[in-house]
Amino acid sequence: MRLLPYVRLSVLDDASTSPERQLEKIHYYARFGDHELVPITEADYDLDVSGSVSPFERPGLAPWLQDNRLSSWDAICVAKLDRLTRSLIDFVSLTAWLEANGKTLVCLDPQLDLTTPSGRAFAQVLVTFAEYERETIAARVRDAWHKLRAGGQYTGGQVPFGYRPVKLDKGWGYEPDPGYGPVVAEMYDRYVRYESLGSIARWLNETGVLTPWNVTRRRNGKPVKDTTWTSTSVRKILGSRATLGATVKTDGTPVRDAEGVVVYRADALVSRDVWERVQARLQANPVSAKVNTWTLTGIAFCAACGAPMYSAGAVYLGKRYSYYGCVHALRRDGQCVARRVKAAELETAISRELLVLVGEVELTESKPVAGHDYFEEMKRVAEQIAHLSGEVALGAVSGRDVRADQETLQRAHAELARLADLKPVAARSEPVKTGQTFRQKWAALDVRGRNEFLRATRVRAVVSRDEMPPIEKQAGPVTTAGIPRIALITDPGLHAVVYLGSLGDMLAATAPVTP
Repeated sequence: MRLLPYVRLSVLDDASTSPERQLEKIHYYARFGDHELVPITEADYDLDVSGSVSPFERPGLAPWLQDNRLSSWDAICVAKLDRLTRSLIDFVSLTAWLEANGKTLVCLDPQLDLTTPSGRAFAQVLVTFAEYERETIAARVRDAWHKLRAGGQYTGGQVPFGYRPVKLDKGWGYEPDPGYGPVVAEMYDRYVRYESLGSIARWLNETGVLTPWNVTRRRNGKPVKDTTWTSTSVRKILGSRATLGATVKTDGTPVRDAEGVVVYRADALVSRDVWERVQARLQANPVSAKVNTWTLTGIAFCAACGAPMYSAGAVYLGKRYSYYGCVHALRRDGQCVARRVKAAELETAISRELLVLVGEVELTESKPVAGHDYFEEMKRVAEQIAHLSGEVALGAVSGRDVRADQETLQRAHAELARLADLKPVAARSEPVKTGQTFRQKWAALDVRGRNEFLRATRVRAVVSRDEMPPIEKQAGPVTTAGIPRIALITDPGLHAVVYLGSLGDMLAATAPVTP
């Protein structure tokens, strides 16, 4: 039989010989059992890989479970069962997959025959104990960590920007930095006001705010270096739960406790409402775009062919002129020959019409209301069922009375079925008045901010140098709650139809109801 040796170690240090000991046992078994060993290298080992990681997701083992390698081996051989997995669910899944693909498992300690029902049951019992041992070790570490956190102590790692380390009676903690905490709050405030990420980065650089890396260097007594803020570094801070006081990993994901709840260990730098509003805007703009100095990019479209209009410039007699032109006309690809319009005239006309129509109407914002999908509850019950199944199997082997465990297991199955039948509550949003009129917001925005605001509210303009036909009925409602949804521009040499999109919905939500 062709054996695929498998070596795994949760924590590797230089003095450890566990991988060598595992391979030695496998080689001994193959030599005296007249089996063939599939050649592997250290790249096929899973070192520093937890037993809780699914075998199908491990960097060493997973490639051997792909179709292109299945013909090269007949069985996976492990020195000890807990080297394969410490999860009952993963063990059952893997053995079922092996059987379905005509493969098997060879375990040397203890020796198991998985071709018999009793052998499979005994293996499940052993994996259950390995899973229990893993969770016990994790619980010890977690309890120690929570004890430090409960005492307000700092548990290691880089202090998030906006906070500072603080010495406690025992150990260290951290608290909002009086110098940089307000900077973070101002970053959020500026982004809520539709300033761009690039604009915030320029403000930070112009005012001399140290980058997070330089703040750490200064605290450690090292000289600061010539680093600058970028839109990427601003986005990273705005999108992090650390500004709410949450503990986050190096990849930015939050640390959760045993119940799946996010762990908090410091006061928030911004309110939850502001944080959620910023996340909504970041999700609407998932990639930090190139700084745009044109207000109507992505807003203006050609009336002749429907293509987007982009910025263009020309120099005549030493003077520079700026235009918006149809993309096909600018490329001269023959698909459209619509004439360009002057950028300043179009931007001024659209701004004028918006202010005339809705300038004094109060804006609203969408406040998210969380839903509920019962996923966490179902996950906890599923884990309970896996544990109880192992207890019942162990009791059956040892002759213990397992009726109480079986009853509990039945109740757990019933609870899982009940949760599965519950209908999830969908998340929703509610309009909330901002106390700010459209005119006030428009005046506070820079060019990039105006462009992002118009994009986010789906304002669109169909533009032409020539007179356009009347608006068709299928263009949609002209007004909602008394708020115009369409603005017409008929200036000399400039014609446009402006559709307010969801901006009209924001304004209509605060419009007074007329009898």
